[in-house]
Amino acid sequence: MKKIRFINQILEDRDFTTKITIYFSTKTAGEDFDTYENNYTYTNLNPLTIKGIVTDISPEALVWKSYGLKEIGAKEVVCKSKYAEWFRIANKIVIDGDEFEVYKEGVGNRVIIQKRLYNLIRVVLQKRT
Repeated sequence: MKKIRFINQILEDRDFTTKITIYFSTKTAGEDFDTYENNYTYTNLNPLTIKGIVTDISPEALVWKSYGLKEIGAKEVVCKSKYAEWFRIANKIVIDGDEFEVYKEGVGNRVIIQKRLYNLIRVVLQKRT
């Protein structure tokens, strides 16, 4: 897929982008581990920060569009497609101090990852309650 130079320049510009902090985790079995319950202990690792274009999605759009029926707010992130796997395996996502749902916990359209043209992705994240 082709890259367009000005899109990559916009994604690197501080004026147009927002920092997105992504936390990964390690999974360990503690002393209280039960094979039937699979109660693993997750420990957050050091965060990685990426840049993306972040916009708010209004509660009305959440109801009427295909994002689901949760009316507490969501963000739309446009970034490079190389970060798609990071969004899939993240344990915690923080944007501007707010924590958002992650893909592995995503039930009922809480996180949507869509491929876009020119090696970009669009990620819709809902705020964690």
